[in-house]
Amino acid sequence: MELFQGLLNKIKKGYSEADKRLGGWLPGGGTASPITTASQRAQRDYNEKIRRRIETRDLPPGTPGRFAPQGQVMNALRATAVAGANPIGLLLANKKDVEKVSSFYKKRPNLQNEYDLNTNMMLRYLSGTGAEGMQVDPRVGRQLYSDIQEQEKLFQDPEYRQYQINSPNNPAYMGQNILRGKIPVYYGGISDSPSPHKAQLPIDKGERWQLRHSLGSFWSKPLAGSQGRTIDEQYDFSYAPENKGGFKGVAESSFFLPISPADIGRKLVQQGYGTPFKYSMNVQPGGEVTVRGR
Repeated sequence: MELFQGLLNKIKKGYSEADKRLGGWLPGGGTASPITTASQRAQRDYNEKIRRRIETRDLPPGTPGRFAPQGQVMNALRATAVAGANPIGLLLANKKDVEKVSSFYKKRPNLQNEYDLNTNMMLRYLSGTGAEGMQVDPRVGRQLYSDIQEQEKLFQDPEYRQYQINSPNNPAYMGQNILRGKIPVYYGGISDSPSPHKAQLPIDKGERWQLRHSLGSFWSKPLAGSQGRTIDEQYDFSYAPENKGGFKGVAESSFFLPISPADIGRKLVQQGYGTPFKYSMNVQPGGEVTVRGR
């Protein structure tokens, strides 16, 4: 723990200096940071995060979601520092730092489960471990099951269902999947939006912050013989190089300054790091989630 604290102090100092040079645009940075401008929303969630930190601080190593309550920024920093890599190097897609993270978690796949689901799945992509030994925090599992149910209720409306099946704006597979009993789940927008999107689940609720950049948009279907639901998906990115499942020319033509963990991950993906993987996820009403590779 002392070793990690020393690393974290060094990281914070280096992070602060880098933030100054970049005008406060790193995650959690200065007054120009988008995260800083959203501080009111962050403050609203502060007490809840503190409560959850107290609940999880004594959990044993390897417990799914052990560090998730600390937030995605701290999870990404911790995961990088524990692997002996420099977070600033990772921010800049430095090959040596990326390889340190990849090698560390390839040898210790179960440790990836300790972080929030976004970080967990991104580490699995970078390390090439895929769905091997993947576990999901039951709190996230309960949120996921609830979200699927909410979308299923939406599609119980005959008018809405028929619109989605027959809409000329939807691709053909949309109607085909719905007719097969599958339900699409989307995350996007916030609860107090003046014009919320009917098909999207607001991201500022419960554990959805862990789901929007991990599972993202997906299809669910009933799990035979139970009340559970199944998700069969592939974790990949359209902006990856073509040989990693992306579209031709996208990765080469994109450039941006990373300002969040999701952006840092996007930069690494565009540089060609990581390996796509398929997974099958069975979700039960109580939050139990079973994951296997496909």
